[in-house]
Amino acid sequence: MFKKIDTTLLLRFPLLWNTKFPYMVLVGLLFHVLAFLAGFWFQDFGKDLHDKDFYFYTNRDLATVGIGIIGCIIVLVWFMFYIRHNAFKSFYPKKKNDLFKEWLVVLIMMVFFTMAFFTVKYGSRYAAMNVFSKEELKKNAEIAYKGRLLLLNDDNSKEIQQTSPQEDQPDSMTYTVNNDVFEYKGRLFPWKSMIANHDFEIFYSGSDLDSLYTDQVRMLYYKSDSAQIKKTLDAYFSLLKEHHLKTNVTTSLWFKYFYNEPSFVSDIYIDDRSGYAASDPSEEFYDTKQFYVDSYILKDYYGKIINSRKLKIFDDDELLVLMYLALSLSTVIIAFRVSTLQQWVVSLITVLLLAVLNTGLLGLTDDYSTDFKNFLIALFAELLIFLLFVFVAKNRKNLSAIALNVLVLGFPFVLLCLAAAFYKVFIDLRDRELEIPYRNMEFYSHNSFLRDAAIVNFILVFIILLLLLRLIRNRKALPGN
Repeated sequence: MFKKIDTTLLLRFPLLWNTKFPYMVLVGLLFHVLAFLAGFWFQDFGKDLHDKDFYFYTNRDLATVGIGIIGCIIVLVWFMFYIRHNAFKSFYPKKKNDLFKEWLVVLIMMVFFTMAFFTVKYGSRYAAMNVFSKEELKKNAEIAYKGRLLLLNDDNSKEIQQTSPQEDQPDSMTYTVNNDVFEYKGRLFPWKSMIANHDFEIFYSGSDLDSLYTDQVRMLYYKSDSAQIKKTLDAYFSLLKEHHLKTNVTTSLWFKYFYNEPSFVSDIYIDDRSGYAASDPSEEFYDTKQFYVDSYILKDYYGKIINSRKLKIFDDDELLVLMYLALSLSTVIIAFRVSTLQQWVVSLITVLLLAVLNTGLLGLTDDYSTDFKNFLIALFAELLIFLLFVFVAKNRKNLSAIALNVLVLGFPFVLLCLAAAFYKVFIDLRDRELEIPYRNMEFYSHNSFLRDAAIVNFILVFIILLLLLRLIRNRKALPGN
């Protein structure tokens, strides 16, 4: 059956037969299934959090690296079949655009395989959605946040309130700690009061629930609602136990040392071990009041699950990086297709050396304008030299083939690097003129510009490679000629 299909492809669709495209599509589909399973199974959302790294994405990242290695092996095996008898492929009948079409097929395959990165992320998100039900997750996350907030008691966890501007300075906006009082709903509390507790670590990204839970905990102090505080602490300590996290604080001890009406001020500090300490609790802690709790890792665990459930799979920047990775691989492959091994190696080394040289020119002096001029002069000189090699040295096939390969390999990044360098110089010169050392507001526009430039450059690459691959075909600069 496969032999019949292979013969049909050879006779009717030689381009698809040559690139093994149908077989690679099937292998690619299985590869994506494997990537999804890796993202699903190799994730860090297990409920046993004892001595666990709070990063939580270690296994997923390792799975992504593993999938990348497997993908490289698959592409390498395909490449060996693709270049088999490469020297004889110059005898295959080819129209003027067939080489360009062959590159497009290779590019599509490379893009298909690199997109497995997103499939791993999708598998991880799907796994996060199956750890807890939506209701259970919300309930446990609320307990994890409120319980931690009740146990915070260091100066760094107190909310900094804005001081009133001076009458003679109506535009002043100073945020300094009022060492005397903390105001909440019209009442004044000592600044060291537990009611001033505020968790500055983000829990729900892009959500108001952090502020809502903080306000609800403060209302417990405000109303002196000891019954609800006890209920929250009991639930919190039970949740710690469920996740194999440790503390030597109990509800009764908390009320003894921290529930001091009406000021709710305590000088006792609870150490947040974040799950790293491995010592067992002992009576020593109770006698010296050295309390500890693994609170951060619990809150971070639920925060990571919540944010993973709504994780954006296709990030624009990551997508562009993967597209350019696929583009680079496709040009390297097609350059090998139309070259001898010696020509290909010399071309690759030349492109890498030029990249190092041009990058060095951008940082040669402290004058951005001078560096950019040197970069432009070098870039245009290099393009002119290799174009001259193509047209003037066309009778010297090795030199002409190497020059064409350098253009094929390097041109996809020429305009992109030019745009990035130009924009950086423009912004740096403008900021220097305005005496602004750093502009936070430029971050978005900078990324947006580079993203737009990359997209435009990607379109132009198709046009340039169409012309270059036509030229290669017309020159018959193929191995075996």
